[in-house]
Amino acid sequence: MESILQYIKADYAILTVVLFCLGRVLLSIAKFPQQYKLLVLTGCGVLLACLSAVSRSGEYANWAAALFEGLVQGILCTGLSVYLNEMIRHWGSDGCACRKKEDQDDKKDE
Repeated sequence: MESILQYIKADYAILTVVLFCLGRVLLSIAKFPQQYKLLVLTGCGVLLACLSAVSRSGEYANWAAALFEGLVQGILCTGLSVYLNEMIRHWGSDGCACRKKEDQDDKKDE
């Protein structure tokens, strides 16, 4: 995880949290097809990152550089938000993934 964090710029870190929350909202919508969740999150991440990069276009030599950074940062932030969601889902609130596996095995035996 540390390897991906070194590539995400500090200006885009909040985007990870926004995408995580958007993913939780999409998960709670019963009629939303879940196979499109990652596609929607990636599109939103890229769009928001590109808007952020273009709004600071004075830092870049041209618009293509700003859009490229937005694209890359959007994809990285989306990946990090999905990774965060998976960590929370697998480790749960008690902090031990192995305990949940043991509980599932016990239920199968009954």
